[in-house]
Amino acid sequence: DETMKYPLTYGYSLVGVVTRCSSDVSDAEELVGRLVFAFSPHSSHVIVDRDSIMIVPDGISARDAIFMPSVETALSLVHDAHVRIGEKVAVFGQGLIGLLVNAILSSQQIQPSSGKFGTVTVFDTISDRLAAASVMG
Repeated sequence: DETMKYPLTYGYSLVGVVTRCSSDVSDAEELVGRLVFAFSPHSSHVIVDRDSIMIVPDGISARDAIFMPSVETALSLVHDAHVRIGEKVAVFGQGLIGLLVNAILSSQQIQPSSGKFGTVTVFDTISDRLAAASVMG
């Protein structure tokens, strides 16, 4: 039964360091001590299948890696929008996903002659979100 039960566990993704592996994990030596990402409710310790974790590449911090699902969502939205060369783009809402969409679009904001799209305009009713968006261009 998929109904909610007490106690509830919140969240759906986490980043952490592997402390040990079962004997049937073929790359256990490589994993122990590594920073990994997993889809799992928030917790200080979890047990997950080897197939459900991704090693976080060197140079990416835990603070950045936790945004992997949100960045994937933002990238999918940008991809699915099919923005064309020279188009003006509006992003409504500058919560986490909106800010990430804005960051992706703004990083590609170049003149139409270069083969990229035109201006990005953002909308939100919360001034702090608009301030964060303005930092991105």
